[in-house]
Amino acid sequence: MSPAGAGNRCVLLLPGLLSDDSRSMKRYAEELHAALRASTSDGLAIAMERPPDRRYLSRLADANGARRIDRAWCRWVTYPGVLKQRSAAVFHILDQGYAHLIRSLDPARTIVTCHDIIPLLAAQGAIPSPVSARAAWIFRRKIAYLTKARRIIAVSTATKVTLERYTAVDPSRVTVVPNGLNATFRFLPDARATRRAAAGLRDTTPVVLQVATAGRYKNTATLLHAIAGLRPRVPDLVLLRVGAPLLPDEAHLARTLGVADCLRHLGDVATDQLLTEWYNAADVLVFPSAWEGFGWPPLEAMACGTPVVAFDIPPVAEVVGTAGLLVPPGDMSALAAATERILTDTGLAAELRQRGRQRAAQFTWTATAARTATIYAELLADTRSRQ
Repeated sequence: MSPAGAGNRCVLLLPGLLSDDSRSMKRYAEELHAALRASTSDGLAIAMERPPDRRYLSRLADANGARRIDRAWCRWVTYPGVLKQRSAAVFHILDQGYAHLIRSLDPARTIVTCHDIIPLLAAQGAIPSPVSARAAWIFRRKIAYLTKARRIIAVSTATKVTLERYTAVDPSRVTVVPNGLNATFRFLPDARATRRAAAGLRDTTPVVLQVATAGRYKNTATLLHAIAGLRPRVPDLVLLRVGAPLLPDEAHLARTLGVADCLRHLGDVATDQLLTEWYNAADVLVFPSAWEGFGWPPLEAMACGTPVVAFDIPPVAEVVGTAGLLVPPGDMSALAAATERILTDTGLAAELRQRGRQRAAQFTWTATAARTATIYAELLADTRSRQ
């Protein structure tokens, strides 16, 4: 790496590969980059690297295996090689899954954002989510590089606590900087009627929304049990699922419980605008995750004026506060009861809509960028003091 970066005030943001297809990581990179460029006024020059998402084997064979090999080669070989040619005053790795890039950088000038350590928690048995020995080994190898970073940004206090408990990072180097919220997520007065009409749903139909990946820690089976318990009292209920399809055993469970007919899978919604419309169309977001690093869906829902029911786990409680209904983790009966309260108590639903929007307004990318820029300034001052 060129030593030229020692004398400049360039901050180079290092995102993950686009082929990772991680919507949340892409959003974090884009929103933080834009907010930093809009708000930084202390002479810092903000730039973002374009990762080398190249095709090697997949040019010859368009198969999943070839694409996986290409991604691995770009992640572990091509990307680190490119960064050896870069210089900057501060390097900011935006995803802990790329902490290994620090091998090509000056660790004393490097910051890593840690969003979660869910694979490690799963491997330790701390959350109910199976992980293969190979995946756990790879994640441990990646996360080990966090100990070399000069500073670490944790997106929640819960993530900071798990980092300090399950890894060897120096707690004094970890700072909590919560994520912001995309301004796209907001209350849209006409979206409820428009989106419901397009889906063939009546305005009076009770609509429960789930936004989730296929991860076991998302607790979809628990949600299906809760819906089954609720269905006799709310027979016309519809469960909308945004994201990954049900896993085979979850689909079988839905049929066994007799709730498959009320489930509608919307797939991966293409844009934040369309996702915002679905939040507005729903009566309640139910978020039964066993763990999260931050928990964007509850925040997005609250910004749209959609009440939230979730398990009372630390990262979600940090986001929701008293603006939603939090129930004991794993308690499907409590999950069903809280959902029913929102569907049947119009006064409570109205109060939660108001409180949710007020709560969500506290999470802005401007604030995230300002706190992040402070860490950059502290690192630069620390670097100068060591020269």
